[in-house]
Amino acid sequence: MKLLNGVMKLFDRLAFAVVALLMGAMGIIAFMAVVYRFILHDPITWSEEAARYMMVWVTFLGAGYAMGKGRHIGVTLFVEKLPEGARRKVTFLAEIIIMVFLAAVTVQGINLMISLRSQTSPAMDFPMWIPYLAIPVGSVYMFLHLLALVLSKSGQAISTADIELEAALKGKEGPER
Repeated sequence: MKLLNGVMKLFDRLAFAVVALLMGAMGIIAFMAVVYRFILHDPITWSEEAARYMMVWVTFLGAGYAMGKGRHIGVTLFVEKLPEGARRKVTFLAEIIIMVFLAAVTVQGINLMISLRSQTSPAMDFPMWIPYLAIPVGSVYMFLHLLALVLSKSGQAISTADIELEAALKGKEGPER
C-alpha cells in the first residue's frame, strides 16, 4: 500500500508538471496563431492541431489528477440518505464498477493505438499513436488512484466534496493518501 501511494504521489507530481507545461504551451501557441493570422497575415497551419493534441493529454492527465484529489463530480443525494453500512457498500460497488470501466477503456485505448500506429496527423505529420496514448495512460492513472482508495478502505467516497477545503476547516493539512 505504501509503495502504491508513493508511486501515485510521483505520478501526481509528474502529471501536474506536464499539465502545467502543456497548458502554457497551448496558451503560447494560441497567442502566436492569432498574431500570425491577424497581424502578420501568415497563419500557422499546425497550431490548431497541436493545441488539440495537447488538450487531449491535459484532459486525461487532469482526470487522473482529479481522481487522486477526490475532485470528480458525483451525485451523492441518494447515497448520503442511506445508513452508514449501506452507504459504504454502495460506494464500494460504484468504485468497483468504475474500475472495471477504466480497465475496459484502457484495453480499448491500447487497441485504438495499435490500429492507428501508422497514421500521421494531416498538418504536422505527427504519429497519431501519441495523442491516442493519452487514453490508456489517463485510464490507468485514474484506475490506480481508485485502487489506492479502495485498498485504503477509507471513508472517503467519490463525491463532489472539496477534500482539501474540508481538511483545512478541520485544521488538518490535507488527505492522507
